Amino acid sequence: MTSLRAVIGVIFSLILILFSIYNFMINNSLTTQVWSYLLLAPLPLAIGLAPNTEKLKLYKQEKDWDDEAGEIDNENIDPVSFGYDIPIL
Repeated sequence: MTSLRAVIGVIFSLILILFSIYNFMINNSLTTQVWSYLLLAPLPLAIGLAPNTEKLKLYKQEKDWDDEAGEIDNENIDPVSFGYDIPIL
C-alpha cells in the first residue's frame, strides 16, 4: 500500500507537468515559465517517495571500547632514515 505522501507527490508532479504543457500550448513557445514548471516537476515526486525517517530508526548499540588498544606509539621517526624523500619548496 502506498503512502498518502507518495500519492500527493505524484499528483503535484502531474499537475506541474500539465501546467507546463498548458503554457506551452497557449504561448506556442518554450518560455521560462514552461521550463520552470517542467524542472520543478520531479521535486514533489522525490519528496513523496523519500523514505519516512520515523520508520527508519537506527538502533543505538553501546559498546565498551578498550581505551588502551587504540593507543598509537608516538615516537618521532626520521623520514629520511625511514625511506621518504623530503620535498624542497
